[in-house]
Amino acid sequence: MRDRLDFSDMPTSLAGRLTPSARVADALLHQTLGDGGCDRLLGGEASLAVIHGIKPIDGPVLCDAVSDLVGCTGKSVVQINASGRDWTDPSNQRTGYVERLLVDVSVSTRPMVVLCHRRTEVPGVVATVADAVLRVAGRREAIAAVVRDLAGFHPDDRLVSWLERLPISYLNLAIRPGTTADRMWRIAGRLRRHPPEDGRRRGPAKLAVSNAEKPATLSIGASKNVVPERLEDLPGMGEAQRWGLALAADLVEYRAGSLPWSDIENGMLLHGPPGTGKTLFAKALAGSCGVPLHSHSVAAWQSRGHLGDLLKAMRAAFAEAGKTAPCVLFVDELDSVGSRDEPLGDHASYQRQVVNGLLECLDGAAQRDGVVVIGATNKPAVIDPAVLRPGRLGRHIEIRLPDIGGRVGILKHHLRGELPKADLTMLADEVGEVSGAALAQLVREARAAARRERRPLSEADLWAAVPRGVHLSTEAFRRLCLHEAGHVVVGMELATLAGIVPVGATVRRRMRHGNEHRTEFRIVEGFDATRESFEANVVVLLAGLAAEETILGSRGVGSGGTADADLVRATQLVAQSEFAMGFGERLHSVPTATATEAASRAGGDPIVGERIELVLSRCLREAKLIIERRRDEVERFASMLSETARVTLT
Repeated sequence: MRDRLDFSDMPTSLAGRLTPSARVADALLHQTLGDGGCDRLLGGEASLAVIHGIKPIDGPVLCDAVSDLVGCTGKSVVQINASGRDWTDPSNQRTGYVERLLVDVSVSTRPMVVLCHRRTEVPGVVATVADAVLRVAGRREAIAAVVRDLAGFHPDDRLVSWLERLPISYLNLAIRPGTTADRMWRIAGRLRRHPPEDGRRRGPAKLAVSNAEKPATLSIGASKNVVPERLEDLPGMGEAQRWGLALAADLVEYRAGSLPWSDIENGMLLHGPPGTGKTLFAKALAGSCGVPLHSHSVAAWQSRGHLGDLLKAMRAAFAEAGKTAPCVLFVDELDSVGSRDEPLGDHASYQRQVVNGLLECLDGAAQRDGVVVIGATNKPAVIDPAVLRPGRLGRHIEIRLPDIGGRVGILKHHLRGELPKADLTMLADEVGEVSGAALAQLVREARAAARRERRPLSEADLWAAVPRGVHLSTEAFRRLCLHEAGHVVVGMELATLAGIVPVGATVRRRMRHGNEHRTEFRIVEGFDATRESFEANVVVLLAGLAAEETILGSRGVGSGGTADADLVRATQLVAQSEFAMGFGERLHSVPTATATEAASRAGGDPIVGERIELVLSRCLREAKLIIERRRDEVERFASMLSETARVTLT
């Protein structure tokens, strides 16, 4: 790699021709390109680099610096014949600016550098053909070096931070030979109170590009242009991200005419808890594909009025998307469509027509060609199976709450390069399993705290924004540890019968979200499920409650009440076994959804309630017998959890 340019090695005549702003701009370019491995560009060879993170006011200065870019190896200094493009303000670009760049890149024999404000404003096709897409380096070191060279003193961190916030062009006014630190501080303060006028026209940004490079548009009522995210910059998406990037690659071939639309997987259902980023994924998918996004929700269609208005709005959404193909059509709250199998009585006809209308739109060959449909829901089980079959929304991907690595990535994403030395891993672990939306809120609150005190964001602000939660008493925490230990010990004994194997348990003394304590199981693939295995699963679900009653003599409130509580899940499992799977005393069977509904109203139906209670009581007795026999193991595992908070089983 070429040596980074050192102004002390430059001939006096060359250094003297560079103003403070030009020297800082040149140093930024060299550091960014050098750290990014752009050896070919720094060597003057034909190549393309995209640099983002540049404010529009700094674009012209850095663009001039690209043209004046100088390079050196040791004492040898040479000017690189580079070409710069200032895209920091998309509203100032002429029609077809992306196409012109692509043509120039294909025939140019010299290096080219494109400057952008945000990473999300880099068109997908440009990012694909570029040798590197880099975030601009920090300017602190360059500013400090210029102050030392011209003013003759070593600036402290506060002064450098003050100068760093100025537009690069203003550095010519603040940094002058012989200027003292106090005077430089006062000049910088006055300049900050007078923002520069850059002469650019203001107003909504409109990217005038070809259909292949249209920005994502949000179509709810009147369409609005929004700056798209990109899947490449979106952490914690796992399988959904991989699917989206593969689709983006397919769309490139589709536009080129080398891949027929029939070979593209053009429908997908995203499901997962609220706040996990399903809507954000759709925006990022459109951004990576370089296509428009049309965003709708079934609830919005329903709000139009009666059935005819709903169907009209639904068909209009698909028709509008078809006019801008290729594009992404995002339909949120898809579970509101429902299923034709639901026993809705007088509403059954309405439900059938809504589902049939959606199927008609999904199957409409004329307006589906070039339209990728993404459905989103928190409840995939209530959607009509015909909607989810292959050829419609056949791909089903769950977006789960991010793990600790995903949480670190999401925090970095929302920090946008701030606090690079902060220990985000420890912070992500302390926050626990929360959604991406909750992490974004944490960063917003931290920034607001720093903004109120008129100072830069600090790591302490992030920690202060973590929800305080409830610190459990010694007794409550012991109950919690025994509860999870009961699941683990009973789970290990019944693993071969239940078809699930415990792999670890986690507890927390400070509770913030209610889901901090859990025992994780691995499902045995291809297991032969029988009545005995169903009941063994129920025994494992009730083992936490059994450990509390056996060792502490009472049960706490943690086993019931919420949708994912042990007693609730055990009740639903028994109902499915008794009424849907044919494992009960009677032979008749109903759909699983109906059996789950029966579990929810078991308290009001004596017959149903009696049959479910009989099985639950038998399974609880069996769980208690295992806990009594292996009490020492339960106590030991509970102590390990109390000391380490997390235990992984091999």
